[in-house]
Amino acid sequence: MLTLAPGRNNRAEKGFTLLEMLVVLAIMGIAGALVGVGLVAGRERQLLRQDAEVLSQLFMAAQAQARHQATAIVWRYGAKGFEFESVAQTPYLPVDLARHVDLSNPTLRARGWQSEEPVRVRVYPPAMAVFSREWMSGPRVVELDNGLTQVRIVRSAQGQYRVQP
Repeated sequence: MLTLAPGRNNRAEKGFTLLEMLVVLAIMGIAGALVGVGLVAGRERQLLRQDAEVLSQLFMAAQAQARHQATAIVWRYGAKGFEFESVAQTPYLPVDLARHVDLSNPTLRARGWQSEEPVRVRVYPPAMAVFSREWMSGPRVVELDNGLTQVRIVRSAQGQYRVQP
């Protein structure tokens, strides 16, 4: 025969235990963190891709200006941004020793990276990026990496630059 303990009610207990509430809160916290990281990475990916698109267009502008003015234009870059410098070429000095002249083109002004993270740049072939009168001057491949995502700018056989994810 079933007997009840004294002072106990026969009805089932309603509600959640403290342990159940902590487990649910932990799961919600982990899910929220994953969504937040995904949003930040997506935004950084978009900003880095915008930087690459702008840079590919500026490469084309630098190439056109180098041909038009019969001068060399050097692309310099760092973790915070990049700039283009025009150099007066002489037949006796390499581009890195030539004197630098001011660029009058506001399109090729110094710019900062849009990405909030520092951007690492790798240029292939590894050399100074110089745009000159020659048709196939400038870097062949430029990789931009901000630690969260990576984008490549590739020069085609026709001398055009395309952004690849």
